[in-house]
Amino acid sequence: MLNFLKQKNLSYLGVLLLTIFFMTLLTGCLSDTANRTTEHSENAISITLSHDAQYVLIARSQGFVELLDTNSNEVISQWQHNDSPKAGVIASDFSSNNDFIVTAEQGTMALFSLKEKKVLYFWSMDDIRDIKLSSDGEYALVSSRDRSGEYPLYRIVYFHLRTGGIKYGFYHDDIVTSVALSADGRYAISGSDDTKARLWDLKTGELKHTWSHISKVSKVQLSPDGQYAMTNAASDGIFIWNTDNGQLVRRLNKIRATVASAVFSPDSKTIATGYSREEIILWDIKTGTKLMAKRPKRRYVWQSSLANVTTMAFSNESNELASETSRGILQFWKLPK
Repeated sequence: MLNFLKQKNLSYLGVLLLTIFFMTLLTGCLSDTANRTTEHSENAISITLSHDAQYVLIARSQGFVELLDTNSNEVISQWQHNDSPKAGVIASDFSSNNDFIVTAEQGTMALFSLKEKKVLYFWSMDDIRDIKLSSDGEYALVSSRDRSGEYPLYRIVYFHLRTGGIKYGFYHDDIVTSVALSADGRYAISGSDDTKARLWDLKTGELKHTWSHISKVSKVQLSPDGQYAMTNAASDGIFIWNTDNGQLVRRLNKIRATVASAVFSPDSKTIATGYSREEIILWDIKTGTKLMAKRPKRRYVWQSSLANVTTMAFSNESNELASETSRGILQFWKLPK
């Protein structure tokens, strides 16, 4: 009887080891090989890479965020908006030189100085959905909802972070889900549930172009030189527009897929799009061809749902594209020559 139990336990152990082996093998088959891979915890509310992929900001519960160096994976600094259990930073952005970081909860936003390692300013604003920081760290482009009147106003404000003054107010007919700024400071873009994407001139505050889609606009982005705008609606593909004349340059993908993140290369010649189906595609803007397609690592092959490619950035020094999924997997991909 004792020998039988030993054999039975060994049999269970063998099956378990074999299962682990095949699961590990299968996980590798589902993903592509990256130059570097780092794992962070899975419980992040939001994740944002700096524009040069040098830093990653991970937001956790109770308004708590931590800033990490992507090379060493060491925590550089930590701060929080408040300690409420319901608090959480839902959006953030870096200045071009990484001197400043803006973080936003639904009702507050903060400007953090990396040099001084402290929060410089706190501001309140209703129902924040997205936020972007100007290249010099002076202004924030904030998607919010003004509840002061009889009816809510869905707006985007160009907000001076040191004085609290609003330079411009832009409006949509429904919730503004995504905003972006061009690095050259010329344009702001907004995408809304009203199926419109709108380009705004930051020198005059005037509406420059409106692009209509057949469904809600989920993601917008601008090239660093301000020449191109990217818009995505889940049922409508990915569109690249000329910001000068408003004409369509390229429709990159007719597949009905929501873009979770998008970033133009520093030279504005390519764009990387990340999806909720754990896929990254690098596109040539002029030709519309796929230059690279990558599938990020999955933490566990048996997980029931896929992870969003939440944030991406081009590394200026090593010719790499960095990405991190909502499961906390940071990877660096070698770019094609």
